[in-house]
Amino acid sequence: MTSSGGSGPRRTGRERAAEARRQQAARDRRRKQLVIGGVTVAVIALAVLIGVLVQNNKSTSNKNARNAYGAGQPFAAPSGVNPSPGTASDPGAIVYGKPDAKVTVEVDEDVRCPFCKEAETFFGATNKEYADAGKIQVHYRLVDLIDRNGGGQGSLVGGATLACAADVGQAEFIAYHDLIYKNQPDETNDAYGNVDTMLNLASQVPGLRSATFDECARSGKYAQWIKDNYTWLSKKLGGNVGTPDIYIDGTPFQLKDPTVVPGPQQSADYKAALDAAVAKQG
Repeated sequence: MTSSGGSGPRRTGRERAAEARRQQAARDRRRKQLVIGGVTVAVIALAVLIGVLVQNNKSTSNKNARNAYGAGQPFAAPSGVNPSPGTASDPGAIVYGKPDAKVTVEVDEDVRCPFCKEAETFFGATNKEYADAGKIQVHYRLVDLIDRNGGGQGSLVGGATLACAADVGQAEFIAYHDLIYKNQPDETNDAYGNVDTMLNLASQVPGLRSATFDECARSGKYAQWIKDNYTWLSKKLGGNVGTPDIYIDGTPFQLKDPTVVPGPQQSADYKAALDAAVAKQG
């Protein structure tokens, strides 16, 4: 009940007490909301912090594993590289083809690189056909670009194991090379960083596996060769390394976006470029 005085309505003691309780309840609700909000923010911040720490630990672990692969091994180049002997400043390329071929195709590639797989799909069969016919010699330089940009060690382990195949023979090398690209995992999947994965693939190539080959792969005998080839390519390209990097007798041949230039057209263009180079050499 309210009463009125000379200056307006006045509240009773009961009403004032009720208003005080209402205001106190409102303050309690706001305090509770602030506490809940603070706890939520703290939980989110902690989750983010844990995620960052896990990612950092994973990154450090990957980097350590990559650094450990081939550590302590002196520089060595696979059999038959060009130029020969390979050195740290020019590690050389693995050669596929006959010695008297007059046209040289240089392929700088990374076994984890999806665009290298596209190039292999469009041009690989032609390279093999022309090299087997003595028309061209293909020089493969393997680098570890994806590892450096995206983490992991698949470029290094996969490439070094492929290099071990060059010691066995050209036929075994090119068969393993083809198999690696046909089975290439997604770029973010570092499956080729596992030596056992690479050896299991190698088992599909007749005559490739042996105790010597397995030891070559597990020891990272050619890990430094891969790293030095990256340095060589980076110097050649002014630090802007991209793969695949393809040259026909020193002239760049660009892999194009297949949504713009379909693969069959690119295959035909590549074959025409090889034919022109062969004709030029007589």
